[in-house]
Amino acid sequence: MLVGLTAVTDHPSLAVGRASTLRELAGHFPVVEIDSSFYAVPSVAVVQRWQSQVPAGFQFIVKATQYMTRHKDDPGHELVAEFTALRRALAPLTAAGQLAAVLFQLPPYFGVTLENVRYLRRIRQLYSDLPVALEFRNNGWYAAEYREQTLSLMRELHLIHVVVDEPQTAAGSVPLVPVATTPELTILRLHGRNAAGWLERRPELRHLRTAYDYSQAELTQLGAVAAGLASRRVIVSFNNNGNHDAAGNAQKFCRLLGLDFTGLGPSQLSLF
Repeated sequence: MLVGLTAVTDHPSLAVGRASTLRELAGHFPVVEIDSSFYAVPSVAVVQRWQSQVPAGFQFIVKATQYMTRHKDDPGHELVAEFTALRRALAPLTAAGQLAAVLFQLPPYFGVTLENVRYLRRIRQLYSDLPVALEFRNNGWYAAEYREQTLSLMRELHLIHVVVDEPQTAAGSVPLVPVATTPELTILRLHGRNAAGWLERRPELRHLRTAYDYSQAELTQLGAVAAGLASRRVIVSFNNNGNHDAAGNAQKFCRLLGLDFTGLGPSQLSLF
C-alpha cells in the first residue's frame, strides 16, 4: 500500500517556504498526483525535473488533460495529437518505472451512453500499453442496472478503478465501490466528506468542496477499505486539500496502519 497527496504546492505543513515542493513531499510519501497536466501537457524537460527531485522508486499519478477527459470539447482540437504529446512527455517516467497511472477524472456530465462507452474503448486503444485509471464523477455508472457492466467493461479494457470517498448528497454523489478491476493496482482517492461544501459552485469558495479533516475512526475505516482491495498494489491518495488537511491526514493514516516508507527523499520535516 502506498500513500500520497494531490496538488504538489498545497501542503504548507510540509513546506519550508510559502508553498510545498515536490522534493518536500517526497520526503514523506512515496507517490504524488500531478494535476498541472490537466491544464496543459508538460514538456519532457519538466517531467525530468520532477524525476530529479524524488528518489528512484517514487511513483507518479499524472492527470490526463481536460480535452482528453472531455471536460473541454473543441471540434478543431487535435485530440489524438494531444494523447501522443502526453505519451511522449511521460516517456521518462515510463522508462524508469515511475508512472503509476494516467488518471482520467471524467466530468459529471460524462454519463452512461454508447458514445461514452466507445470513448473509453478509444482511450484504451490510444494508450494500449500505459496504465490508465478511471474516476467517474457521474453516479449513473454505479447505478444498480449498470454497475456490474461498468466494472466488467473496466476489467475487459484493463482500466484501473479509482475508488472514491466523497460526500454523499442528494445531488447525485458517486458511491464508494471498493472493487478492484485490475490485479496490478487500485487507487483509493479521498475527497473528504464535507457535504455542504461539495455542493459549492461559486469560484471563490470552490476550496470548500474538499475542506475536510478525517477523524481517526474514519481513517481506520478507510484503511480497512484499502486493505480489502484485491490488487497487488493499492495507492491511497488524499485530495482533501480545501483547508490543507490532506498531509496531516495522510501521515495519521500511515501511523494507524503501521506504514513505514523507506528510501524517501532528502526532506526530514516532521508533521508531529
